[in-house]
Amino acid sequence: MIRINTLPLALMIMLTSHGCSMPSQVTTPSGPAETTTVISALLPPTETQPISPTLTPSITPTETAVPTPTTFVPFTASVWADNVNVRTKPGYLFPAVRLLAKATNLTILGKAPGGEWIFARTPDGTSGWVFTQLIESSIDLQSVPIIEPQDVQLIKGRVTDSSGIPIQGVGFAVVQGAGDQAPANIARTDANGEFFSFMPANARGEWTVTYNAIACKSNVWSDDSCSYYKDPYRGVVEPQSTNVSLPQSGVLEFVWK
Repeated sequence: MIRINTLPLALMIMLTSHGCSMPSQVTTPSGPAETTTVISALLPPTETQPISPTLTPSITPTETAVPTPTTFVPFTASVWADNVNVRTKPGYLFPAVRLLAKATNLTILGKAPGGEWIFARTPDGTSGWVFTQLIESSIDLQSVPIIEPQDVQLIKGRVTDSSGIPIQGVGFAVVQGAGDQAPANIARTDANGEFFSFMPANARGEWTVTYNAIACKSNVWSDDSCSYYKDPYRGVVEPQSTNVSLPQSGVLEFVWK
């Protein structure tokens, strides 16, 4: 169960299924299903606006793998939900090129920095990015090599406590403007306390980065229950919101207090 404030129904359903708690002091933008540029959930959206099955990407995404000490052997995994998007780049601001049915197999090729997006190949040979939490696998998806996305901008942030310990599972919304149609992305901190919001190469202007969720796997939870009926964690991210202008450089610093 989750702790929510004024969130849209789609977000309430998805967060409930993945056991996350939302801070009461922040409200994220609401909007249509995940297939648009407006994000309606922090955790895996199950897209409801199918893309035409005849859609073919005009340009095959080209990515550059980061060398690893050992040889990586691609393996097969599958998606556990219906209507899963395969995107040209790792993020909700990028177009989808395929729509996958439940149990569709994927060849796993790598992951984006932060581990929230997996680079994979579909059965018809299309390569693209899939939200990690929509994939089920007998092999740890975080063990695959990092692939650096090309032709993107990056908004990167880091969350630590006052002693410098990384805080995992802190969610942020990255939004430009206001309203249901405002372009938005989401990102969550990894085990190093870092989040990576990949943005289109042509994105410009001011964007607001706002703390908006705590995942059950965060190391600030008092236990593993993720129970709505308990006080799951104490503290808050400061600052809770900050503005950045694209193109952006450097790392946004947040402190868990």
